[in-house]
This record gives sequence, C-alpha cells and structure tokens, in this order.
Amino acid sequence: MPLPGLLRLVVCGLVADGVLALYHAEFLGTPGLALVALLGVAAWLFQARGPDALLNVPGARWIVPVAALASTADLLYLSASILDALARLLLFLVLYKLATLRTVPDTRSIAFLAFFMLVLASTSAFGVGFLFALVAFVLLASWVALVQHVLIDESGGAVTGDPIPPRALAGLAGTAAVAVVLIAGGLFFALPRVGIAALPLKARLGGMVTGFTDRVELGAFGSILTDSRVVMRVHLPDESSPERLPSIRWRGMALDNFDGRVWSVRHPRAIRLLRPSAGSFEVGLLQGSGRILRQEVFLEPIGSEAVFVAARPLRLSVAAPVVALDDMGAVTVALPGARLRYTVDSELEEPRGARLGRGHPAPPLAPDALERYLQLPPLAPEIPALARRVAGAGGDPARMAERLEQYLLREFRYTLDLEPGSPADPLEDFLFVRRAGHCEYFAAAMAVMLRTLGVPARVVNGFQRGEWNPYGEYFIVRYSDAHSWVEAYLPGAGWTTFDPTPRVAAAPRARASWLLYLDAFRLQWNRYVINWSLRDQIRAVQSAHQRLAGVRAWSATLDPETRARLGRSGAVAALAAVAAWTAWLGWRRRPGVPTGPVRGAPAFYARALRLLARRGLRPAAGETAREFSGRVAQLGPPVADAFGRLTHHYERVRFGGVEPGRAEEDDVSRCLAALRRARG
Repeated sequence: MPLPGLLRLVVCGLVADGVLALYHAEFLGTPGLALVALLGVAAWLFQARGPDALLNVPGARWIVPVAALASTADLLYLSASILDALARLLLFLVLYKLATLRTVPDTRSIAFLAFFMLVLASTSAFGVGFLFALVAFVLLASWVALVQHVLIDESGGAVTGDPIPPRALAGLAGTAAVAVVLIAGGLFFALPRVGIAALPLKARLGGMVTGFTDRVELGAFGSILTDSRVVMRVHLPDESSPERLPSIRWRGMALDNFDGRVWSVRHPRAIRLLRPSAGSFEVGLLQGSGRILRQEVFLEPIGSEAVFVAARPLRLSVAAPVVALDDMGAVTVALPGARLRYTVDSELEEPRGARLGRGHPAPPLAPDALERYLQLPPLAPEIPALARRVAGAGGDPARMAERLEQYLLREFRYTLDLEPGSPADPLEDFLFVRRAGHCEYFAAAMAVMLRTLGVPARVVNGFQRGEWNPYGEYFIVRYSDAHSWVEAYLPGAGWTTFDPTPRVAAAPRARASWLLYLDAFRLQWNRYVINWSLRDQIRAVQSAHQRLAGVRAWSATLDPETRARLGRSGAVAALAAVAAWTAWLGWRRRPGVPTGPVRGAPAFYARALRLLARRGLRPAAGETAREFSGRVAQLGPPVADAFGRLTHHYERVRFGGVEPGRAEEDDVSRCLAALRRARG
C-alpha cells in the first residue's frame, strides 16, 4: 500500500525546514535555494508515481555513482570548506531518498538527514531565524514520529489501512513538541558549558571593515557608510537615559602616522595581557575625573580584532585567554571571526575644561612621543597657512583646537557623494577644492592642521553612539555609524576628544516599533542563548539564592500569627489543586467513558462509538464488543444492522489481524453513513 499523503506531506515539511536552515546559515544562496526547491518538487512528483519511477528513467542507475564521484571531487578540490561540501552532499541524499521513498522506515532516514542539515546549519547560524527553524523541526519531527508509530505494526514495516485522526494526532504532536522544547531548554540552561559557543566552526564574514586595522586610506569609509547592517549592540546596565550620553562614541583603533594619503600605526607598541584568575583584564588606570560607565557589548563578527569601548577603558571581561593593549589605548582580541560578548568599565571623559584642576593632571609628553604625534609628510604650504589663519599661532592649544573644530563644522559639508578620481593630494583637494567629504577627511584635516601648529594629535576610528532602543535599553550600532574623530594632547588635560564632522548633528533615525521589538528579541537571543556561559549559570544560581534569602528575610519580619495564616492558606491551595486533579482523573475514568473495545480500536469503530455516545449509549467497563452490540440492537433495525456489521469488521481487524479489502471498506462507509442518518 502506498504511503499515506499525511506522512509524505509532513516529511516534505521536515526537509523544507532543513533546507531553509541551511539557507539561513548561508550554505545556500538564493539561486541555490530556487534550484533545490525545483528538485524537491521533481522528487515529490517521482515519488507520487511510485518508488521505482525515478529508477525507471534511462540512465538513472548512474545517479548514485556519479554523485559519489562529484561529492569526492567537491570535498577535495572544489569546495571552500568541508562544511560546504557536506551541505551539498546532504542535499543530494535527502532529495534522492525523497524521490525513491518506499516504506515508513525510509521516512526515518529522511528525518535523520533533515536533522543533520539542522546540525550543520547551527555551525554558522546565530540569528533568531534559526530559533524558528529549530522549533518548526521539533514540531514536525514529533508529527513524523507519531505518524510512523501509528502506521508501523509489530512486524516493523507494513502500512496499516486505518485512517489517522488528524485532530488527536495534532494535539499529541503539539504536546510532545512543547515537552521536548521545555526539557531541552531546561537542560540547555542547566548543563555546564565552556562559554565560547559564539565562535562558529565556519565563520561567514563580510569584508574587513576598513578603518579598524592599523592602516586606513582616506575615503575608505565610503563603502560602509550606507550599510544599515547591525555591527554591535551596547547594553548599559546602569544607564536607562540616552540623553545623558549625547556624544558618546565607541572607540576602536588610534592612528599616529600620516603619509599624505594613508593613516597608520607607525610603531605598534602593544603589550599582551594574560587572563588573570579573576577573569577580567585591567586595561587602564583610573584618572579620577569622570564617572564610570559599564557597557555590555554584543559584537558581530566583522573580521577585525578591534574591541570597541567607550573612551578610557579600565577593566575588560571577555571570553579570550589573551588581549593586546597598545600605548594609544586600543584593545584587540585575536578572535576576528567570533561573535564577542564582553563587559567593559570605562571612565568617561569630562567636558572640555572641566577636568583642569580635578583628578591627576596629565604630564607633558616625552620627546619621542612628541615627535611621534607631530610627524607630518611634505604638505602644500596652503595647509599650514590655513591653520594659522583659522586658529592663530602661539596661542592656547585648547583654544586653537576648538577654533579649528568649529571652522570645519561651519565651513565644510559632509557628503557621501564624492566624485570619482584620485587626486595627488586628497587632503589639499578636500580643503581647497571640494570642501566636502567623509568623516575621515574632516578628522585627517584637523589632526594635520593641529600638528602644523605644534599640538600633538592623532586620528581615532570607531563608531558613533548609534540608535537607542527603548524596549531593551541599549544602543543599536550599525556599519553606517562608522566614524573618525581627533584626539589632541592638551597641557594638563591630556588626550581630549574633538569631532569636526558635521554629521554629528544628524537627526536620529525613526523606525517602526515592531522593528525595535524584533531587535530587542535578537539581543535577548544573543545574551541568553548564543552567549549563555558557565559564568551566566553561576550568576543565575546566585541570583536565585539571593531571592530565596530575601523571601526568608521577609518572612522573618512577619509576626507568628501572619506566618501561620499564610501557611494555612498555602496548604488549602495545595489541597484544592490535588482535589481538582483527582476529580478530573475521576471524570476521565467514569463508567460512561468508553473503555474496553475503544482502546486500540480501529478508527472506524471509534467513530461509530462517538456517534452512539451522542444518543446516550456508551460501552460499560468490562463490556465486550458483542455485548455492547446486543444493547445497541434495542434501537431498532437500521442502527442494529449497521452497528452489527461494524462490530463484525472490528473483530476481524482487531483480533483476526485481517486487513479490510475494498469491499469491506465500502461496507464500513455505508454502515457509518447509516448511523449518521439514524442520529439525525
């Protein structure tokens, strides 16, 4: 007998779920997804014509050998990685099995292949979409397992002819799926883990984000300033008001050398910090002039080793054995392909001028550092002349820096629409010809003009603060928030931030509420699923202990009479719940509920019992099918005759193991129709 349509449909849904999971994990592109969909439809059509329909096609016997050779060549020579080759092999196997599906046990093989597709997708799929694919797989797999159990008899392979009650099966499958999700979720949060689950086996990265290495060319930001993809999310546990942080930036790399076109780190002076026993890296010294801001950062893999933090970081906690810290305050982690979650404490920079006289005054720079931050390539004489004209020479460095900043903000224009071309001196072209450009042009111009005036300066690359999400109370930072600014060394104040780019005053983006809700859900997914670690488990247990201790402390403050009253109320509620559960079980087992012949009965007999139950007739406990048929005979010839024949078919199927033929099935249908008419 051919496989029932319900089982075929559910198995195809399971395969479709695995294919979509591979697509979500980027093992399949859009053209590949369309090709697999066409091949899946073809496999369905072949299977519908019979399990041997594909094998009867001329040359079909060579499909498996050719596929084996192609898979070997793909694995050894063609594929970019082993996982890509395994994905293509899995797709071939599942489509071939789908086209040649014969028996119910074959559907188990397809279910296992779909499961391996989901496992493969989990190596590089970290988005919320994978959660929906996983839940759908659990639900569909529960359906497949239940249908297989119903269809396979004790001999292990024959398909029975009993129709499957879809409503009861759907309820059972849904209950099983919920139970699996709850049990698996509990085990996920309870079992110990190593805490670096965010490092994928197959890192699928975009291009290296220009500007977050030790070298950047002027104009390089133009390719990412229109990209709206999220690069990181910054949660502030102790801050719920973004208005208090109007100009915060996420600092990445600082650059000290300029050759006229490219900013770079001329002499990297980084030290490597090993993880201490406490688990946090001390990356800065407290200066005592600003408030401390804690940031919990979820950084997407962008191909850069830079760790983005608010300026002047003090302490960094990240799942890495080693971090590197250079002498310009940049922190890097040698995990460019990982989804990093880290916590950092930063001492925020005070407003300009507010720090003088507070905290520890910054000492003058050493001669070699002064030479380093005043280095300049040969420049057009118009550039130093412009700097002297705008800022004045020999004045206060802070005042000169502010004048240059205001001049660039006021007289120049921010734009992404730069004309193609490669001028010999891009900085001169920006200052005297175009008078418009990206943020790195503004930062480079100000840093160079400060150096011509004898003020040490450097360019810093990172991100602007991003978009505030009120539903999760965090900043959404996108590639389009990439930014460059200037740090100048002022006497007594030390390194001070200046931002000469007009883009800072841009109006905030307005987005639909449901998009912010969705992004907040993504943050929770990253925090409590992707990055759930042993440390998080310990914190959860400690929090539970603290809450329990709080309840105990609260109960200790109550007088004895109140505690006794609460105890009695709790006992009464528990007894009421037990009584309700017992009453429900008693109702399920009452004499009127069909027992005996119903348990394990064919579907047609169960339907007949339901029709009779609506007339007030139900088999009693211990009553046989024939005894009940005798009682039904009292209703008269139409009902008695129809139910008598149904009882005969029931006994042949249930006790004789005789599968009903076409004539018996037609007679069963006529008897059920007679019972329905008699009920009406």
